[in-house]
Amino acid sequence: MDSNEKEGRVLIKHGVAEFACALAFLIAGGVLMWDSYHRGAGWGTTGPKSGYFPFRIGVIMCIAALFVMYNSTRNKALSNSSFVTREQLKPVLQVLVPIIGFVIVAQFLGMYIAAIALIAGFMRVLGKYSWLKSASVSLAVAAVVFWLFEIQFMVPLIKGPLEAAFGY
Repeated sequence: MDSNEKEGRVLIKHGVAEFACALAFLIAGGVLMWDSYHRGAGWGTTGPKSGYFPFRIGVIMCIAALFVMYNSTRNKALSNSSFVTREQLKPVLQVLVPIIGFVIVAQFLGMYIAAIALIAGFMRVLGKYSWLKSASVSLAVAAVVFWLFEIQFMVPLIKGPLEAAFGY
């Protein structure tokens, strides 16, 4: 029995993860270069145009990504090793999925309602706290964040229908 069988079923191999990450960086670098070129990636009469430095960062990102993609296909020992098993992925998804949900819910119900749901959910499901403690802490955190950002710093955060009902 090898170490991968002891840890659980391999879902993603190391080489695939490296290649996919490098591909994402290559695409991001290409988008950065394209956008910077249209903003002006050259030198103007008063100095660099607004896309001058971002364009060069995009070039560096693309070169680095191609280097990583090349290396991920050449190193067979690394390519065949386990990047993540089912058991290792579960706790990552237990945090990632609710955070993605938070971002989506915040667009429709506002940041404060989404934050209350996220904090209470994490406390209840992952922390095994009672509903009373989970609700109390999440409401208190949202109230403090509202007071700090909206009232003290006067920095508006994403609002939903509840805040609109109260005139914010």
